[in-house]
Amino acid sequence: MIILLPVLLLAVGAAVFFFVIRPRLGGEKPEEPPPPPEPVELPLMYTIGETEVHALPVWGESTVYLEEQELPPETPKDPGDGEEDTEEEPVVPTAVTYRYEGLSSPGTLASVYTTLMTLDDIGFSQVDEELIRITEPEPLAVEAGSVCLAKNAPEDGKAMSIQLEWTEELCTVTADLVDGRVKNPPEPVSPAGPMGMSADQMIDYMQSLDPSVLGLEDTSMENYDLLIQDGSVLIDGIPCVRINAYRIDSQTGTNEIGGNYFLSLDGSHLYRLDVASNSVEELDAP
Repeated sequence: MIILLPVLLLAVGAAVFFFVIRPRLGGEKPEEPPPPPEPVELPLMYTIGETEVHALPVWGESTVYLEEQELPPETPKDPGDGEEDTEEEPVVPTAVTYRYEGLSSPGTLASVYTTLMTLDDIGFSQVDEELIRITEPEPLAVEAGSVCLAKNAPEDGKAMSIQLEWTEELCTVTADLVDGRVKNPPEPVSPAGPMGMSADQMIDYMQSLDPSVLGLEDTSMENYDLLIQDGSVLIDGIPCVRINAYRIDSQTGTNEIGGNYFLSLDGSHLYRLDVASNSVEELDAP
């Protein structure tokens, strides 16, 4: 009995230390799971840049949560580039993602919303990842799917983007102001028979080219107005029409000539005119 008494006292002391004294001294505590996100009020409008657009038409049947946006990965600096280290401002995401839970039919609601937003008076279009309009979109799946809607924004070089993704249980909507402009798909260039390409097809083709192909310094053909002159001329025995590209000066509101070109009626040959020497050079255009 006398031998067991010290052992019993040690056991009691260890228990008091681990369960009473150690927690009070800031010992290790089990990690608690993060609290669930708080729902937000159903949005009636989404704010994208300086513009408000209609939100997903939901009234009282859904719980909405805001999801955190992932920051784009930082580009590692080359230690041997010779540049001094400068403090860069942190990248702030412009996208806002709403997660809708408790909808009766997310796919049907996404289809209705897509139809609403692509009406002519609202002006959004279904687009691909390059902001190219999808002229013949396929019907949206009810069970699960996604769609991207976009419209050119008032801000220069920006577009308003609304990305929807849904399953049978929930729907997420990401509203963002992205770089780029919404464009029509380029017309396929191919011989169009004896009558050749129409005037609209010629303009669309020229607009689809990269300015560098035409010897222009701008990054987009949206900065140019294209004008087709009446009549046609023969170049190397090929009937062509003359198309002049005028650069738009946004500050003065005037146009200045950027380049003069000849395009064959079937779209298979493109020439640049050197006005000073009155000579032409065939361009390597797609």
